[in-house]
Amino acid sequence: MRTPSAILSSARKLLVVSAGVFLVVGVCSCRRGPNKNANANGGSSSAIATDPEQAKREAQTLVVQGKELYKNDQDEQAAAVLKRAIGQDPNNAEAHLRLGMAYAALERKPEADDSYKKAIELYKKRVQSDPKDAEAFFNLGEAHSFLHLDEEAARNYRQATRLKPDDEEAYYQLGMSETRLAHYPEALAAFKKALELNPDDYRVTDAIENAQEGSNRIKEGKKHAEEMLKKQQANENANGNTNANPNVNSNSSARPAPRHVPKKPGANN
Repeated sequence: MRTPSAILSSARKLLVVSAGVFLVVGVCSCRRGPNKNANANGGSSSAIATDPEQAKREAQTLVVQGKELYKNDQDEQAAAVLKRAIGQDPNNAEAHLRLGMAYAALERKPEADDSYKKAIELYKKRVQSDPKDAEAFFNLGEAHSFLHLDEEAARNYRQATRLKPDDEEAYYQLGMSETRLAHYPEALAAFKKALELNPDDYRVTDAIENAQEGSNRIKEGKKHAEEMLKKQQANENANGNTNANPNVNSNSSARPAPRHVPKKPGANN
C-alpha cells in the first residue's frame, strides 16, 4: 500500500506534466494564429488579382475617394489614392482623368498631360462600344479641354448635350470651349440653355457677358474692316481715273506757254 507521501509526490508529477502539455499546446496555437492570418491575407490579395470584377469595384471606390480628396484641396493624397485605383484597374478611364487633374493642381504638367491622353484613349474605346454614353462624351470633352484642344472638346461636349439634354454643366462647358474658339453665337446659345436649366449658376451669367463682349468686338472689327475696304476701293477708283486722263492733272498746274505773235510787216524791231 502506497504511503500518503508517495501519493502526494505522484500528484505533483502529474500536475507538472499536465502544465507542460498545456504550455506546448498554447505555444503551438500562438504560432498557427499568425499563419492563419497570413494565409487569409494572402488569399484575399490573390482574390483581387484573379477577380477582375472585384478589382474594378475596388478601383471605382478609390476613384470616389480621390474625387473627394481633390474637392477638399488634398491633391497629394488624391493623387496617391487615384494611382492605387489605376493599380487595381488600369483601364479605369475616370481614374486617369482625375489623376491628371490632381497632377495639374500640383503643377506637374507632364504627368497631367500623360494622364489626360490616357483618359482620352480609354474614353474613345468606351464611346465606340457604347455611343450613347453621355458621361463618357462629357469626360472626353474635359480631357481635351484640359489639353487645350478646344475643337475636339466642343465636339464631345455637344454630343453629351444631345445625349443628355438636361445636363447644365455640359452646356456650360460647351459654351466655354466655343468662347475660346471665338465662336460667340454658338457660345451664347449654349450659355442661354445652361441658364434655362439652372438660373442660379452665376458662372453662366458672367460667361454670357464675356461672350457678348466678344461678339460685339467681332462686329466692330467687321464694321471697321468694311469701312477700310470702302476707303481703299475709293482710292483705287480715284487713281484709276487719274491714270485714264494723264493730262488733266499734269497740265492744270503748269504755267501756260506764251503765244507767238507774228510781227507785222514794216514794224520796228
